[in-house]
Amino acid sequence: MHRRFIHTLDNTTKMKLSTRYTILSALALILMVSCKPMPESERLIPNEMETSKGRSVLIEDYSGVGCVNCPIAAKKITEAAAPHGDKVVIVALHGSNTGIGTQPKEDPKGLYSPEAATYLDRLQSGGSLPIATFNRRPLASSGSKTYSDSYTQWPAEMQAVRELPQLYKIDLQVSESDRKITTQCTATALAPAVQGVATELYLQLWLIEDDIVAPQHFRKGLDEAYQHNHIFRQTLNGIDGEAYELGKSYNQTSTIEREVIQPDQCSVVAILYDHKSGEVYEVAKAPLKGNNSTN
Repeated sequence: MHRRFIHTLDNTTKMKLSTRYTILSALALILMVSCKPMPESERLIPNEMETSKGRSVLIEDYSGVGCVNCPIAAKKITEAAAPHGDKVVIVALHGSNTGIGTQPKEDPKGLYSPEAATYLDRLQSGGSLPIATFNRRPLASSGSKTYSDSYTQWPAEMQAVRELPQLYKIDLQVSESDRKITTQCTATALAPAVQGVATELYLQLWLIEDDIVAPQHFRKGLDEAYQHNHIFRQTLNGIDGEAYELGKSYNQTSTIEREVIQPDQCSVVAILYDHKSGEVYEVAKAPLKGNNSTN
């Protein structure tokens, strides 16, 4: 009896030890898997070390006060762009005065712009809002059109452009006094081999404004005090900009045209693009009051 009891006790001890080893092995395996680096393609948030690389993105978000989906789209793309910092520049353009656009009776701050209307007409989008362009490139998800009317796809479209190599660099310096804007801008190719990529380079300068409190329709009704951001206000060097030679300093003095525009809330956007294809190759933004920009 005594020997049989010891034998049984030994077997029980062995089973406990075996169970412990199994648990420890499982924990070790979990730790090994959890510490394995996640592939960049599977990241939901960009690696902070990578946000300074890649091509800058100009997102032209065509919006309207009467468009109930427009604030939803604006929130979605603003959140997606936030981790990329200055490498993504959003401009909201009010170029429609239809029912879903921006009508005079609901536009006390002058969000609608005839220049924005010209840009919108060129897209031939059929009156749909919201729509957005991404460096004015043809989009595979939109049948090679240069705009997307599916705002759920916008973050992916933005990311696709960000992953392209950066070809040019823009140095942008701006200042303002008595509603006169002075802009100095220089663009350079990052490698001699890319100098001929864009055959007809142009430089556009735009004025945009943040923190504009004005009406906006939502699905639940009208918000009389909605905060509109990065609103296109005016061009500073013509509707298409001007021809530009790489490496040359481009200097421009412009006047803020409308009293409703608040200089303290404004920034200048510099857009380097190919006038033949329309594609944007680099973009930079600098506030009128604050630090200048290099992208």
